[in-house]
Amino acid sequence: MEKLLVVDDEIKIVEMIEQYLQSEGFITLGITKSEEVLEKIDSFSPDLIILDVLMPGKNGFEILKEIRKKGELPVILLTAKSEEVDKVLGLEIGADDYITKPFSLRELVARIRVVLRRLKKGEKEVQEPALVYNHLTLYTERMEVEKEGKKIALTPTEYKLLEILARHPKRVFTRMQLLETLGEAYMGYERVLDTHISNLRRKIEEDPSHPRYILTVYGVGYKFGGDG
Repeated sequence: MEKLLVVDDEIKIVEMIEQYLQSEGFITLGITKSEEVLEKIDSFSPDLIILDVLMPGKNGFEILKEIRKKGELPVILLTAKSEEVDKVLGLEIGADDYITKPFSLRELVARIRVVLRRLKKGEKEVQEPALVYNHLTLYTERMEVEKEGKKIALTPTEYKLLEILARHPKRVFTRMQLLETLGEAYMGYERVLDTHISNLRRKIEEDPSHPRYILTVYGVGYKFGGDG
């Protein structure tokens, strides 16, 4: 059973979410203090975090940045904010999904399962053990990337984009096609896609201003240019 960390400053909301998630077969741990998040990640080892943005002290965006420094743990942001700029900011930082209060608990569970299923896709399908392009290697079952033998830390969204492009070298993907593969939360947010591509280039390219792996096709989208 998957373990979920629920973070919200309102104890009643935490208890409500926990009760429902437990009835759906998840193991949960609920906390109301943002300063406890990193500690509970280490001690509880959750498979996914449901994180409220409007927390006292460090807000959810600040916590998410700290989580991304530690690794690729999936995060669904939970907030009363509905402005587009907040959603874009959360996705740019590295959130895997974003749900606005008030929300349906059934919808929350559906979004959780979509994120977990997307991340575990490599375990459920027969895939090549690795995709190799020059000095870049993608281990598809582990969803890990190495460059010249050194592991590169990518967020789940960054990895998914890289694998989609790398599996189809030279094919041009439109921005809309790439957004569709990332899921409903990203639809209409081309700026977020461009930010993830920029972050990917910064991590995998020798010179991000002159990329050799992820190439821009102006007016259309992106393609993978590495030679396999």
